[in-house]
Amino acid sequence: MSKQNEIDDILNELRSKKEPQSNQKKAERKADDFFYSFTPPVDKATSGGKNEQVFNINFDHENKQHRVENNNSGFKIISDPVVKKDDSFYPNEIYTDSSNSQSTKDGKKKIIIAVVAVVLVAAIAAGVFFALSKNKEKEPEPTTKAPVTTTQPVVKIVNPLTGEADYNESAIGKRPVACVVENAYAARPQWGIDDSKNAADIILEGEVEGGETRMLWFYADYTALPSQIGPMRSARPPYIKFSELFDSIFIHWGQSSSRGGYIGADSVFKNDNVDHINQMTYSDGIGLFGRDKSRAVSSEHTGVLYGDKLAKAIEKAEFRTDADKNKYTQFSFNEKEKPVGTSACTELGFTFSSRTKTRDWTYSETDKMYHCNDYLTDVSRKNLLMLYDETAYIAKNNYKGSGRAEIYCDYKLSGGKGKLASLGTITEITWTVENGLLVIKDSNGKKVNLNPGTTWIGYGSSNNGGTDKNTSQTESTSKNEQ
Repeated sequence: MSKQNEIDDILNELRSKKEPQSNQKKAERKADDFFYSFTPPVDKATSGGKNEQVFNINFDHENKQHRVENNNSGFKIISDPVVKKDDSFYPNEIYTDSSNSQSTKDGKKKIIIAVVAVVLVAAIAAGVFFALSKNKEKEPEPTTKAPVTTTQPVVKIVNPLTGEADYNESAIGKRPVACVVENAYAARPQWGIDDSKNAADIILEGEVEGGETRMLWFYADYTALPSQIGPMRSARPPYIKFSELFDSIFIHWGQSSSRGGYIGADSVFKNDNVDHINQMTYSDGIGLFGRDKSRAVSSEHTGVLYGDKLAKAIEKAEFRTDADKNKYTQFSFNEKEKPVGTSACTELGFTFSSRTKTRDWTYSETDKMYHCNDYLTDVSRKNLLMLYDETAYIAKNNYKGSGRAEIYCDYKLSGGKGKLASLGTITEITWTVENGLLVIKDSNGKKVNLNPGTTWIGYGSSNNGGTDKNTSQTESTSKNEQ
């Protein structure tokens, strides 16, 4: 028989004897059994029970070789595994050295079959070993990544007109409202002026006519007004113009009308396209306005606005409610309150013009606020801002058919000098209107910060007798020393 035929017979016999491997665990268990010892079958008929061959198989980790040894016959197999691309192994060389020259051809054949089987099993075991080692070295990274925590800057929600915290979040970015409230003696104390919960954020007070002053109350959140404010009175051009610096919705009861050389509120509303609610022309189906007749005064001092109805009225009017930041003056506020100047100011009197009375304010160390009792009730403010503007007196003849002239005080909104008092101190400022916004700076041209809190603005005349007088103890002492 040729050598090729003999090899083919061996391979065929191996195939017929190969046991199917049902699963990976079973194969690995068999591989482990063969890895440490293997006893091939022996033909006792030919060996006579004397030539039983026992093979020991070991894996040399240092040299990465399989060694199969027969202590009885000196039979040795050294397998140097070679890794293929599919991670399987095959032996490079097989060396045999047998001192038993009496072995028959069939015996040799069986030995060769057994040896080849051992080598194949050893190769499988080595493949499993290296595969496990490879997988262990390349353990997959955990798919679940630890959450990355980032510190976000805390956004402080503040009232844009006062700089105070705890502001209604739903009012952010909304337009304020400006309500006209009279200040005749019969109108005092005004309803809502001393409201502790929903006080006006800014109170502007200036001259109108006949030496009287009138006020404009600003609320940044038009859903949070006092239950009742007033007496409500009619609109004047300077107040409308000032309200436009804050992109306000204007609320009033009546208005001045144009005649002769006088340009009235009616013309300003139309020319400037101002969103406003006038009680005199408003179809009030929701009860926005009313009269409080609890006081023994004439009807002109009884008109009131019910604050909880205003939001519904604005919605019904379909006004734009989102503020235009290019038209909305934003004051700068200190993060923590601090003196605004080096000069003390504990008592301050402000006169709007030579025709008006003086508004007196006193600083309290207890609550760090300025207080005024001229309104026949205690009104407190954190900041006192005094703005001097050029004014002119304009006569409108035959007022309401009376045959007499009505003299209106008109403000030019041209900017000028002023003062700021807060926390018992005072400093000089300048103010301008730039691109439709109110800008306040110090004497060095730097932007001025207000302390967080409510503000009273005294709108005085720079050319018709407007003045302020600081009568604090510090100033009085310094004058006596001179």
